[in-house]
Amino acid sequence: MSDKQRTIAAAISVSGIGLHTGKPVSMTCKPAPVGHGIVFVRTDLPGSPPIPALVDHVIEIARGTVLGIGSARIHTVEHVLAAVAGLRIDNLIIELTDEEPPAMDGSAFPFIEAMRKAEVVEQEADRIYLELEKTLTYHDDKNAIDIVMVPSSEFRITYMIDYPNTLLGTQYTSMYSICEFIEEFSKARTFCLLSEMQSLKERGLIKGGSLENAVVFVDQKLDESSYAELKSAFGFSGELRHSGNVLGDIALRYPNEPVRHKALDLVGDLVLVGAPLKCHVLAARAGHASHVEVAKMLRRVLEAQKVARKFGGKSGQGYVFDSEAIERLLPHKYPMLLVDRILELVPNERVVGIKNVTRNEPFFNGHFPGHPVMPGVLIVEAMGQTGGVLLLNSVEKPETKVVYFTGLENVKFRKPVTPGDQIRFTVEMLLFRRGICKMKGTAHVDETLVAEAEMTAAVIDRQG
Repeated sequence: MSDKQRTIAAAISVSGIGLHTGKPVSMTCKPAPVGHGIVFVRTDLPGSPPIPALVDHVIEIARGTVLGIGSARIHTVEHVLAAVAGLRIDNLIIELTDEEPPAMDGSAFPFIEAMRKAEVVEQEADRIYLELEKTLTYHDDKNAIDIVMVPSSEFRITYMIDYPNTLLGTQYTSMYSICEFIEEFSKARTFCLLSEMQSLKERGLIKGGSLENAVVFVDQKLDESSYAELKSAFGFSGELRHSGNVLGDIALRYPNEPVRHKALDLVGDLVLVGAPLKCHVLAARAGHASHVEVAKMLRRVLEAQKVARKFGGKSGQGYVFDSEAIERLLPHKYPMLLVDRILELVPNERVVGIKNVTRNEPFFNGHFPGHPVMPGVLIVEAMGQTGGVLLLNSVEKPETKVVYFTGLENVKFRKPVTPGDQIRFTVEMLLFRRGICKMKGTAHVDETLVAEAEMTAAVIDRQG
């Protein structure tokens, strides 16, 4: 499998109606340059606003994933994004003349066919993967949803759905490589239970739904009046009878088509992470809302990996930055560089660093001679330096900036720090606006809290 970025060679268009909005729409996919990513464009709105296909822009989950910026929005993006993932496309412009891609047949395959006609081509730059290095978990106790992400050399999915007391029951599927997606998953169509249809319509959804773009499983008895109501409510024409479990006796494309479509949705939703994945995602009873939460978790990991690569970090070796990398970030040198390693970094949110306290620290010679104790002011300084790493990775060109602390509040020292201790600093960002930041920091030795403080800092241009 090539590890070069990919796009399409020429523009291609498809048309139809939106599954949920029911609006006619034309969708045109166009080539995009290296590093562009996947970007939707609303050509029907003034200025043709772009909406990057990133989880940062998810604004709604309504039986589908909705992206938006300002007044511009795109409904039900997951099927076209699943096609993009299946073709391993990294850079693409997707223009829409309305707010929802065409439903086509309710699967991702028609989009794949169209993009294949445009020809998928390699670009000069290498793909940049998110390579998961440790297990992550998501749990929703109320809805009995569990999703586990574990390291893997390839993007894999194991999916289970469970519809108790319905004809769907429990279904499983596994995708062992993205290479399997086109033949084994992309043709799986969206589905619902007959008993759900009226409530979905009352919620303003499935306005464009039909038996041409969805599979409806009959889970309740239908008499003559029920048939008439269905035809009237959904504009169905022709025969709606069924001899089996599917309305209109439509043949399934896979024996377990519903769970394969859920896996398709997950593939599409995870495109919103912003990079191809190397991890195994195991999902039970999940849906778009939980998919999006997982995409948010993975995007935070991706952003941390980008920072580590940018500043020569050691992602994958148990820490993000060593002392040499920290020196490149902070305007401090020995003996005033007081952070030895950055263990964790979630850009704009949280950073964890450590300081190994040794007997040969220069301050021990004059601070409580004979009874060495690390000065509290230096503990706070080390905490501040840890926070400085978080701050400088929240601005452009951090090498040209410096962090000045402008205030301290609620400073408390709980326990002395002595030679042989290892201090673990955790600093969380509370507010960052117009170059001013407020952070909360804690310092622990083993599991014992030794100090804490709230810090206010300004990021300004470095002089000289």
